[in-house]
Amino acid sequence: MSATLSRLQLKNYFLKELSYFLKDSLDKAPGRKTHEKKIELEISDLTTPTGDSGHDWRCELTIKSTNPDKASFYDFRIVIVGFFMIDPTVDLDTAKLIAETNAPAVLYSTSREIVATVTRRSPYPGTLLPAVTFLREPEEPKKTKRPIKKTSK
Repeated sequence: MSATLSRLQLKNYFLKELSYFLKDSLDKAPGRKTHEKKIELEISDLTTPTGDSGHDWRCELTIKSTNPDKASFYDFRIVIVGFFMIDPTVDLDTAKLIAETNAPAVLYSTSREIVATVTRRSPYPGTLLPAVTFLREPEEPKKTKRPIKKTSK
């Protein structure tokens, strides 16, 4: 199997915001690394076309930890912006689907590495962001009530 280029290409991306807060005051050296705690995330993306062609897109992805105070060792927030180009031979509806699904996924994988690198610099276990999907569930068709016919014998 050989690889082929994706119809979505990343032109460039930028780290817009990165904040990290270790909840331990480090008044004394921590002991051995403690077991990893569960991470809860709030993830949002805004993927919009730029220009008039419908084939150039901007995606801003925000990932924020939302753990209660004692549930994690640290809090973080990362915002990353990417600029993408979709093959101009792709029709506009497909281009929109490709951009809205794949652009945030590309930025998420980049964010995963940034968060892992930063959190590994603490005395506690690093965070590896879980796999997620940006594929939107298709809207369910509206359920219609069908009359139930009663038959008598």
